[in-house]
Amino acid sequence: MALVNCPACRTKMSSVAKVCPQCGFSRDADAEIDPEQVRLFQKRLFRDRMYKLRMFSYVAMTITMVGALPMLWDYIQGLENGETVILLNHWGVYVIAVGFFMYLVIRIFMLMIRKSYRANLPVE
Repeated sequence: MALVNCPACRTKMSSVAKVCPQCGFSRDADAEIDPEQVRLFQKRLFRDRMYKLRMFSYVAMTITMVGALPMLWDYIQGLENGETVILLNHWGVYVIAVGFFMYLVIRIFMLMIRKSYRANLPVE
């Protein structure tokens, strides 16, 4: 019993294992896959995808804040100096728009993945 690389995903797996625990690749064409293992694999895959998308949504929120904070600072400075401040001319508006758009796209992906995961759940 030695550790070998899975041909599909290149992660370490036991040489006697019939199915890769990471990607589900089967080296034996006649190997039977346990439905519980399939369900567990799908659950892990769903959890990992949602985690990555959640982290990307935090990045999008951070980008939005990077655009909003300088705008707020310039607005406060303009009010203190008695100047009229037009926020639509500030570069932060574009950064806020990009961050907000990224956040919306990521949330749509999260909804699609959640919907496909629930549709592929085995009926108990």
